[in-house]
Amino acid sequence: MEAFHAGLTQLSSDWEKSVQEIRMLVQRAALHFSEDRPRYWKQQIQLAERALNEAKDNLAQKRAATRPGDRPAATEASRKVQRMELRLRYCELKQKRAKSWSIEISHQCDQLLGPLADVAEHCELLLPAAANELRQMITELEKYTEQGKRAT
Repeated sequence: MEAFHAGLTQLSSDWEKSVQEIRMLVQRAALHFSEDRPRYWKQQIQLAERALNEAKDNLAQKRAATRPGDRPAATEASRKVQRMELRLRYCELKQKRAKSWSIEISHQCDQLLGPLADVAEHCELLLPAAANELRQMITELEKYTEQGKRAT
């Protein structure tokens, strides 16, 4: 009975630590998908827009030469504009996906935290209460055993 009591107490403590670790992981995941990823792609869009504007300016400069014979070839500059436009579209797509993932992950985290709260209640309240009841039973059995020994 003593070993069972010790095991019950240890189980409660171990589960409580595990529940806290899981809560922290869930919160970090939710934060990552709701704030970090959207912020990252917002920054990437800003960088892509800046790079696209620079590429367009460079292309415009090459095309703005006064005489057609003085114009340098704008093929590479034109390709760079196309690459920067693709990069910008890619970043915008990723930003949209990050928003949808944020909603989905938030929903999944909420679904996980509900049952986790039940486990936490068991760890914090029910298992310690059961351990206390068991301790009282052990104490009563010990008293009973001692009375039985004195009677004989």
